[in-house]
Amino acid sequence: MSDGGWVPNRPHIPFSLYLLCAGFATCQAVLSLGTRIGATWQVLLVGVALLAPCALALRRDRGGVALRGCAVASVCLLCACAASGLVGTMDATAAVLGRVAVSSCELRVESDPSLGKRGYRARAGVWRGGERLGDVWVTSERRFGTGWRLRAVGRFSRGKGEWRAFARRQGVCGTVNVVHVIEARPPTGLRAAIEGVRSHVLKGMAPRSSPARAILAGSVCGDRDALQELGLDDVFAICGVAHLVAVSGGHIAIASAIVGRLLGKSRLVPAWRIAILVAVTGLFVVFCGAPVSAVRSWLMCGVAFGSRLAGRRAHSLSAVCVVALGMLTLDPGVTGQLGFTLSVVSVVGLCILSPYMGYVLRVAFPTPRLPRGLPARVRSRVESTYGSSRDVVAACLVAQLVTGPITCSTFGTLSLVAPLANLLLAPLFSLLVGAGMAYSCLGGVRPLASPFLLACDVAGGLVARLLGWMAGLPLASVAVSLDLAPACAVTVALVAALLVAWPRPRRGPMLAALGAAVLLAGCLLLRWRFLSPARVCVLDVGQGDAILVQDGAAAVLVDTGPDDSCAKELGRLHVTHLDAVVITHLHDDHYGGLASLRGNVSCDRVVFADGVTGGMPTEVRKAARDLAGSRVGEVGLGDTVRVGRFALRVVWPEGPVDGMDNEDSIELALAFDSGGRRMSGLLTGDAEEDQTGEALRHGRVGDVDFLKVGHHGSRVSIDAAEARRLDPEVSVASAGRGNKYGHPSPDCVRVLRKSGSTFLCTMDVGTVTLEPGEKGVRVSVERGRGSTASFVA
Repeated sequence: MSDGGWVPNRPHIPFSLYLLCAGFATCQAVLSLGTRIGATWQVLLVGVALLAPCALALRRDRGGVALRGCAVASVCLLCACAASGLVGTMDATAAVLGRVAVSSCELRVESDPSLGKRGYRARAGVWRGGERLGDVWVTSERRFGTGWRLRAVGRFSRGKGEWRAFARRQGVCGTVNVVHVIEARPPTGLRAAIEGVRSHVLKGMAPRSSPARAILAGSVCGDRDALQELGLDDVFAICGVAHLVAVSGGHIAIASAIVGRLLGKSRLVPAWRIAILVAVTGLFVVFCGAPVSAVRSWLMCGVAFGSRLAGRRAHSLSAVCVVALGMLTLDPGVTGQLGFTLSVVSVVGLCILSPYMGYVLRVAFPTPRLPRGLPARVRSRVESTYGSSRDVVAACLVAQLVTGPITCSTFGTLSLVAPLANLLLAPLFSLLVGAGMAYSCLGGVRPLASPFLLACDVAGGLVARLLGWMAGLPLASVAVSLDLAPACAVTVALVAALLVAWPRPRRGPMLAALGAAVLLAGCLLLRWRFLSPARVCVLDVGQGDAILVQDGAAAVLVDTGPDDSCAKELGRLHVTHLDAVVITHLHDDHYGGLASLRGNVSCDRVVFADGVTGGMPTEVRKAARDLAGSRVGEVGLGDTVRVGRFALRVVWPEGPVDGMDNEDSIELALAFDSGGRRMSGLLTGDAEEDQTGEALRHGRVGDVDFLKVGHHGSRVSIDAAEARRLDPEVSVASAGRGNKYGHPSPDCVRVLRKSGSTFLCTMDVGTVTLEPGEKGVRVSVERGRGSTASFVA
C-alpha cells in the first residue's frame, strides 16, 4: 500500500467494447465512402452474420477465439448493411428532391433547432405520399420546434466538400433552405402536451432576461437559443464545461435522485418504483428535446435498473457499450453526431480510467494534515470535500484525455482551465438543475415556484460570473491543430499500454516529472510570447483575409478571416497575445473570426477605420468588446501602428467611412528596417485598383517587396500600371479552394506575373510567411512550392 491506498484493480474490458469499436468504425467508413450494397447481398450478409456465431457456438469452440472473431465480423457485416441502407436512402431522397419541388413534400422537424448566422437549422424527415423518404437539414428565419410539420417553398442542396461529408456521416442527404412557408402545423398528441408545458416553463424562465436565466433554460429545458444569442455557448466551450449545460447523464442522474428520494417514502414495490423512475426520466428527456446523448444516458439507466431487478450487479462499461451498439445498429447516422460520440467516448474513458486517475492524484496530492484540535465532524467534512474535489479533477482529466483527439481536431482548441472550471461549477450546476427541475414541476403555482427560481438566479448568476472570470484568464484556451486518426491511434495506444502495465506511481518521481513538464511548458511559452521572429504571415483561412505581423513580443492581426480557422492558425503558430486586431472593413470574411479569438489569445485593443465604430453591427461590437473590453478604437489616414520594428501606416481611406463596402477597406503600407534587414509591403484588405491607384498617385506608397493582393485577387484588384509602379517581388492572394467567385482571377494573376512578381495563393500553398532579409524577402510556404518550401525573393 502506498500514500494513496491500494492500487485499484485493473478494469475488466468487456468484449462488447470491441464490438462497439468495430461497429462504429464500419458505420463511419461506409457512410464516408458512400458504399452501397445490393438488397440481395444485404439479405445474404445479414443471414451469415446471424447464423455463423450460432454455428460456432454449437461446435463449442475452445477458448472462444473463433467465436469472438466471428462475432466481430458479424457486427461489422450488420453495421455495413445498415449503413449501406442509409446511404441508399440518402441518395434516393436527394434524387427525389432534385427532381420535384420541395413544396410537394412535407418536412417533419425531428430535433430542436440551433441558431446560426443564417437563421435556425434543424433536422427534419422528408415525407411524400405518406412515405418517409429520408432526412435533411432545414434552415429558415422562423423557429420551428420538434414535431412541427411544414410545407414550404425552398431550395434543396446536397452541399459541397466538408459540409457534404459532415452531413453524410450523420445520415443527412442535404439542406433545404426555406424561402416561403406555405403551411406550418404544430405537433399533436403527447408531443404537443409536452411542448406546451415546455413553452410555459420557458416563458416563466425568460431566458433572454439575464445570463443566469439563459443558463437555466439550457440546462433544464435544453433550449440553447438564449445561450447562443448572449455568446455564452462560446464561453462554456472556452472553459471546457459545455457538457454541464448539455442535457446528458448528469442531468438524468439528478432527476433520478430527486424522483428516487420521493419514491423512497412510498410503499410501492421495487418494480413499480423503477418503472415510474424510468418513465419520469424518459419524459424529462423528451421535455428537453431528446438530444442523442440524453437518450443514450436514459437507455443506460434502463439497462442498469433492469439489472437491478434481475438481481445482477450493473456493469457500467458493458451497459454503455450494449446501448451504444444497439443505437448505431438501428441508426448508423448517430456515429456521425458529435454529441453521441463524445458522450460514449467520455463514459467509456471514465469507466476504465477514472479510478486509477483518482488513485494517482491521491498519491500526488494526499489529504493535508489538519490541526489536531479540529472537531472530528469538521475534520471529516474537510477530508470528504478535499477527496470529492480531487475525484472531480480526476474525472475531468480523464474526460479531456479520451475526448481530446475528437474535440481538438473538430474545434481546434484545448481548454486549460477545464479542471478548475469543473471543480468550481459542478456543485453550482447540481443546485441549478435541481432547483430548475423543481421550478418546472411547480411552474403553474407561482408562490411555490418562486423560491426555486430565486435559487436558480443565485446559482446561475454565480456560474455566469465564474465563467466570465475564467474565460478571461490568460491561456484559458489554446488553439491546437490535430489530425483525428493519428491522435486517436496515439490515445488508444497510450491507454492500452497503461492497462497492460498498470503501474503503481510514487509521489516523488511523479512530482519531479510534473515539475519538469511545467518548466518545459513555461520555457516554450516564454519563447513563443517574447522571442518570435520578425515575420508577416498571410494565414490560410479559406475564403477570407487574416494577416499576422509579428516581431519579438509584439504582434498585430490584420483581419480575422470568416470563422474559427484564424484562431486555429494562430494556435499552430503559437501566438498567445495580440497587441491589436485591425479590421479593415465590415465584411464577414474579414471579421467573422473575431469572436473565436476570445479565450485563445489575449488582445489589447481592436481597431477599425475612422467612422466605422459609430454604426457597426451589434455582433461585431459585441465580439470586439468581448475580446478587448472597452479598448475599441479607430485609425485614419496617416496613422501608424507599431509592431516591434515593423511600422504599419494607413494610406487609405482618406476620410471617415462606414466600412460596409470594399472601397472602405483600410490599406496599410508596411515597413521594416533594422540591422541591415529590410522589407516593405502593402496590405490591401478588399481595396481594389481605384483605391490603390489613389494611394499611389498621392505618393503614400511606392515600390514594395511584397503585395497582399486586394479583394482575394479579383479581376479589378489591380491593373498593369499599378503592378509596374508597386513592382512587388512577391504577391500573395488569400482565397478558399473551390470558392464560387473564381478567386484569384486569371487576369489578376497574369498582370502580376507579367510585372515580374512571384504569385502565391493560400489555397494552393497554405499559409505564406515572409521575413525581412539582407538579400531580399525570405518566403516560406506551408505546403511547398513545387519541389521547394522556401525561397528568397
